[in-house]
Amino acid sequence: MKKLPNSTLPHVSRSLLPRLKTLDRYIMREVALPSLGGLLLLTLTLVVGRALKLIDLMVNRGVSPGEILDILGYIMPGFLELTFPMALLMGVLLGFGRMASDQEITAARSSGIGLHRLAVPVLMLALAAYAVASWLALVARPWANARLQDQLYQMTRAQAIAGIKEKVFNNNLPGLVVYTERIDPAHSRLFGVVLSDDRDPRESSTVIAGSGVLIPDLAHSSVVLRLFDGSVFGSEPEQNSSRITTFRTYDLTIRPPDSMGAIRRDPEELSTGRLRRLIAAAQRAQKRNLAAEAELWHRYTVPVATILFAVVAMTLGLKPVRGGQSERIGVSLVIFFSYYILMRWGQGLATAGKLNVVVAMSLPDIAFAGLAAWMFYRAANDLTNFGRGPLELVWDLMERFGQRREASA
Repeated sequence: MKKLPNSTLPHVSRSLLPRLKTLDRYIMREVALPSLGGLLLLTLTLVVGRALKLIDLMVNRGVSPGEILDILGYIMPGFLELTFPMALLMGVLLGFGRMASDQEITAARSSGIGLHRLAVPVLMLALAAYAVASWLALVARPWANARLQDQLYQMTRAQAIAGIKEKVFNNNLPGLVVYTERIDPAHSRLFGVVLSDDRDPRESSTVIAGSGVLIPDLAHSSVVLRLFDGSVFGSEPEQNSSRITTFRTYDLTIRPPDSMGAIRRDPEELSTGRLRRLIAAAQRAQKRNLAAEAELWHRYTVPVATILFAVVAMTLGLKPVRGGQSERIGVSLVIFFSYYILMRWGQGLATAGKLNVVVAMSLPDIAFAGLAAWMFYRAANDLTNFGRGPLELVWDLMERFGQRREASA
């Protein structure tokens, strides 16, 4: 076999590789810029949706602006976990759509650069986004949720203490009326306490105590009012009887009002390590915690959507659209909500025990993996119809409806 002259090898290396690297950088820039814009827009949309509750906390419940910023920072990882895959989906769809509309994709493929090669920079971005999304799901969101619970608990505990006034019948706690002669705020101590407990209408009671102290119970997001040296006067209307009990120590659990509907310890608030230990303990007790298992697999499966969305969006971006980039944004929303509906459906099947947890939580990824592979194969081999866009059926129906209206007019 005749060897090529040595002088030609460096020439090929110098002419080919820089061109491919330039192409990679160009595609990455075209995809990354709309992805960052979509990430900012989508995150701001979610923040605005929560803004009313945050403003209510600041105006009506006396929460300081600094505490509001802390709360916003703690809920941000949960927002980013949702917006990261969707932002990449939107960025790839808009970027490839723009290049396809300007015939840049056609020119590249005419030069012998196939769709497999064009997909390399997109997959590189998708893998980077997958790493970030995995970190958000496995580390950042559980940590932030736990800190959010602590922050909300401290706020509600402070409100519970601050809401009790001296020599006034305080009814700001649900089902309780508290009267105290004197308060020591520095040590959360109450002196001369009279308390009416009507939380259970069948067993209402009145408690009189010489003193009491408020003790935080972080594990149950509550406050324990520990009373000393007093008596409990109870009544049972159904049996038409009453009772008197003296005590040296009497504990009363107070659950302050839930300011944001999130003061609880659900699996979503546990770190991945604690979640694994909770699942293992439930399995050892031969009583599976399906909600915890579903949450654990949710953290592993949802980040995969970043890669699947990138492949689907890349092939859809090659198709024409009549409505311009706004139509592509609409397509990305349809794709995302389809994935979200499948995810919630699988989560419902998993928590109800109707389907294996791993299979149920992987349903959206399995469905979109099959769709992505089929669409990419057809696009790479020119088997798809590039003359019709993803919403052509909708446009056809609108045109037929318009024609019927004109004919009947």
